[in-house]
Amino acid sequence: MSDRLSWMLLSFPLPQLGSLRIRVSWFFLLLLMVYAVRFPAVLALAVVGIVLVSVLLHELGHVAGARLTGGSANEIHLTPLGGLAFVQPGRGTLAQVLTTAAGPFVNLMICLAAFPGSYAPDVLWGVLNPLVLPVDPVGSLSGDRLMRDLGLITFAVNWLLLLINLMPIVPLDGGHMVKALLATRIHPELVSRAAFQVGVVFSGVLMLAGLFGDWSPIVFVGAILMVVNVVQLFEEQTSELLDDSFLGYDFSEGYTSLDRSAPASSTPREARQSPLQRWREQRRLRREQEERQQQAEAERQLDSLLAKVHEHGMASLTAREQRLLQQVSDLLRERGKRPS
Repeated sequence: MSDRLSWMLLSFPLPQLGSLRIRVSWFFLLLLMVYAVRFPAVLALAVVGIVLVSVLLHELGHVAGARLTGGSANEIHLTPLGGLAFVQPGRGTLAQVLTTAAGPFVNLMICLAAFPGSYAPDVLWGVLNPLVLPVDPVGSLSGDRLMRDLGLITFAVNWLLLLINLMPIVPLDGGHMVKALLATRIHPELVSRAAFQVGVVFSGVLMLAGLFGDWSPIVFVGAILMVVNVVQLFEEQTSELLDDSFLGYDFSEGYTSLDRSAPASSTPREARQSPLQRWREQRRLRREQEERQQQAEAERQLDSLLAKVHEHGMASLTAREQRLLQQVSDLLRERGKRPS
């Protein structure tokens, strides 16, 4: 993540859940003040509280997914815009997809449990509109309406989180699933760029839908996601990489391990490093190692394909092998032009 964006992680800690550290953004207080201006205080507290718990359960879903697939999890940050889960999925595409999908799956289960068909059938279809709070601010959460309104708010919040996270836009969960699936079809070095291009397209579609429907919140969200993907696409193309977990959603995108332990011989400067700084440094080192491994794999694939062409001719390559040959050749040619 860019240093200019580190202010977004201003937070306070909650009690640890086993070995898992949990931090909550101070911006929840800002969200509470915004809702308190628009709604009665009790309703504002209920909405913000349910958002906080729902985001927490969403992130715990990612943690559980990572650990069940043989990965690890160390810390989660909860923000009004969503969560950041510092987790490392197990190996393989399936593990990455399952870890990413575990968060929206939790929201889906909550939606099914809080579905208003049995206790509020009169608002059954209206509650599916993610842009409308499905309770009347006047007299809400009072008397016999308490449980009904809490159920409706719980459904609405988790329905909104589910819809947002399934969009195939980085840094949302849907964008991460797109990246994992793209990795099975194209060369690893091209995955991030292709995912950001998909994100730019779908962000544009989201903004247009908001403009035609006169839904300013959708235009706002689409604009934020557009900026994130355009910036990251530019950084990919210029080799000045941004952390792809910015806003992560959930905004949840960065799935990575976060090693907090420091060796006894650490220098004073290392000891003063914040958790976020150590995490960024660890990501940078891991990215450099991955780039070396990917270049070695690209060279191996190129050698194998050229050997086949030398022995049997260009016609012996399948259509997929010809595309791969072109991709690998372009990749190595582009790397050869980069300044050291």
